[in-house]
Amino acid sequence: MTRKKTKVQEPQCPDYIHSLPKELADLLHQKQEDRYSKYEAFRYLMEKQAVRSLDDSDRKLVPFTVTITQLATDWKWHRHTVSAFLDDLQVLDVLSVGKTREGFDICFTALSFPSVA
Repeated sequence: MTRKKTKVQEPQCPDYIHSLPKELADLLHQKQEDRYSKYEAFRYLMEKQAVRSLDDSDRKLVPFTVTITQLATDWKWHRHTVSAFLDDLQVLDVLSVGKTREGFDICFTALSFPSVA
């Protein structure tokens, strides 16, 4: 008598969107040893965008400039890994990346800020 192996199928997860307020990001933040996780690298970019946008009186999303070498050094990643990560975020339409003489202009496509009363 032989047993037939059956695979348990995982249900397909539908697409979803969830906002990530800074408080939730702080709660989920877990610093690894030295090297940044993808989450930490993403948060690093979001915070750079937020700080850059504070300089704009309307708090519009204003591109900020970085270099692949700078990010690789800050995150303790290889430059190729940084480039691939930025490419993945572009494909997901999370941010836009434009090459400049100084490096790359990065701007998030849908980052918003709470209204200040």
